[in-house]
Amino acid sequence: MIFLAYLFISSLAWTLFDLARKHLAHHEQPLALTVAFNIGALPLYLGAWWLSSEQWAASDYWPPAFVAAILAAIAAVGFITALKLGDIARVVPVLALTPIVSTVIAGFMLEESLTLIQWCAMLITVVAIVGAQGGVSYIRGKPFALMLMVSLCWGGGIVFDKLALRHSGPLFHGVVQTFCVAAVLVCFAFMAKRNITLQGAWYRLIPALFVFVLAVVMQWMALEEIDAGIVETVKRSIGILGALIGGVLIFRERLKRSQIIWCVVILLCIPVSYTHLTLPTIYSV
Repeated sequence: MIFLAYLFISSLAWTLFDLARKHLAHHEQPLALTVAFNIGALPLYLGAWWLSSEQWAASDYWPPAFVAAILAAIAAVGFITALKLGDIARVVPVLALTPIVSTVIAGFMLEESLTLIQWCAMLITVVAIVGAQGGVSYIRGKPFALMLMVSLCWGGGIVFDKLALRHSGPLFHGVVQTFCVAAVLVCFAFMAKRNITLQGAWYRLIPALFVFVLAVVMQWMALEEIDAGIVETVKRSIGILGALIGGVLIFRERLKRSQIIWCVVILLCIPVSYTHLTLPTIYSV
């Protein structure tokens, strides 16, 4: 049960972080925000790791850790570029495919499996998330391709995170991942001649920064016992519910009746996603 608690804390923290990032994005460029969050998180991870009992990672840690970092960096660059090229409301629904990607890759690399009912719940959730976000009818071109790449990278990245975390603690992993992603983003900004200077005061990011680190660490702790595909499914489910509710309460957005129906479907699928029932097991390979 403790790992389910980690998963739900992580999912709620991701929701709060996304809402905070949405608010900050009214005044800051997405790339500048992403760089600031990664650089800002680095001292938090370093301090927590220094005070913890975690040791330097074993040699088996580094190959999957670097792959995870590369995938995360590619996803960050692709996500920012897709947002610049296309309407965010039209391209973000593609990210609903991430749980499927995670489940398939985890089946190959970790031999994780889902029951038939879990597969059904996940697939229904993916459709419901897309429906709640307006569907994918009008997505095409380069923004779609970039967001599909982001989905593949995030879906694969969590699997490599799990492989790396077999040989390291989450705090040390946070140091490595954050440093690598921040370095790639700074290089990308330099090569693309993009400004990464914050327009407002940096201390406005501090609350969101702590929530960001909490979300990531709790997610990695949940991965110790929970399948990668289930982690992604529950995280995406709670994330879209929180985004829609937050949009109504904070940003005065309106929900369509169809969105409310899709939200109910998502809510019903969440407990089924992580319930291990004695039903046929469907492997991802």
